[in-house]
Amino acid sequence: MKNPYFSSTALAGLFGLPRFATIFSYTALVVLSLPLIIVKNVGEHSKGLHLGLITGGGALLSVGAVYFFGLYRDRKNRIHQGFRYPIYSLALSFPALIIISLTKNYPVLIIAFLVLIISRAICESSHLAILTDQPDLENREHYTAGIAFWHFLGSGLAAVAFGFFPNPQSIFGIKLNSGLGIVAASIALVSIFGFYSIYSCQGKTHLLRNDGEDQRVRFYMPKNLMYLILARFFFLAGILMVSTFLVFVVRDYIGAADVHKTTALLYTGSIVGALAASLPSGKIVQRFGEIPVLFFSGMTLASVTAVFFLLGPVFPLLQFPCMFLYGAAVSGVISAGLSLTVKLIPHPQLSGRMMALLTAATFLSQSLASISGALILDPLNRLQSNLGYFGLLAVLELYLILGGIFLFRIKALMPEHRTVHPIF
Repeated sequence: MKNPYFSSTALAGLFGLPRFATIFSYTALVVLSLPLIIVKNVGEHSKGLHLGLITGGGALLSVGAVYFFGLYRDRKNRIHQGFRYPIYSLALSFPALIIISLTKNYPVLIIAFLVLIISRAICESSHLAILTDQPDLENREHYTAGIAFWHFLGSGLAAVAFGFFPNPQSIFGIKLNSGLGIVAASIALVSIFGFYSIYSCQGKTHLLRNDGEDQRVRFYMPKNLMYLILARFFFLAGILMVSTFLVFVVRDYIGAADVHKTTALLYTGSIVGALAASLPSGKIVQRFGEIPVLFFSGMTLASVTAVFFLLGPVFPLLQFPCMFLYGAAVSGVISAGLSLTVKLIPHPQLSGRMMALLTAATFLSQSLASISGALILDPLNRLQSNLGYFGLLAVLELYLILGGIFLFRIKALMPEHRTVHPIF
């Protein structure tokens, strides 16, 4: 029987709203606003350490949170309640967004940012798991490409808001610390109601039951999925190295006069490239396969980041094209990676834990990028001005090479037949 939840193009369009809300909040506040908040509160000499500890610590906390959440999800009414979990995680982020909007107390802000990072992790893992709960769903490449589209749309709008949105000092007589926090909170609320409307359509508040829903399946990890998680881990560590320290790169290495606008323009360039690539990515992945797209995207990332760091400060006109190609390559990594991951899940009833592990790997990537970058940036910059940024480039390229090595292992294992191990 065809699932009516996926029968409407309009409703399928709303499916990406949780990703849009979480990535807008994360980009606008954690990626772009947090570095400047840190500099304002702790100064120049330890800015990299504080940024690495906060983002890396949030990533590590997310790892434990999403795995235990995935375990709970698989055991507790997975099919009927699964769609609600992205809504719950967006609701969890709402108080943190309000705190970031209103307070200037640095320790309280750190706690709010940690909650925001954790809620994003839970939202993304539970969001993807909904797709794996539908074993008969056709054209999954288009749904994962749609998620990538919403991801980059949220990032792009966050960058534009960061660079050009007038930061109000108050709203309704209440003093504000961050106008972006209020915008992010509003988007979270709209996304909650928009995503819920999918399931309330025609009085249906849950998905249909899948055949074999009550079958108990022993947890196991296929080798090809394990290598995919490792490849994704290193690819994302390299990608996140750029976004995590982009504000510092613009401020110190490029020496921009207007850090907000220059960062917003460069970040928007990457998002324009990502959006342009995400629209046809579903068809591209269907035609060429996930692994070739991942290889090509990885090589593009390695090339354009080297050009950006080595030639960007000398030839400013190269900066925007480099970020455009960088964003297009990131879109390829995310779209093909999500598509392959959903296909390699060995059984729908493992979806919660598998997607939790995938999301945990994503946040471990953030932790690796943040901590390794922090350990490199400040010490090398003390030895010589801007030397730390060349260190970031070297580590970034190393992570991309390691991701490619694990992709080769997946390619060798692709003929492997997956089996399900039921417990009777």
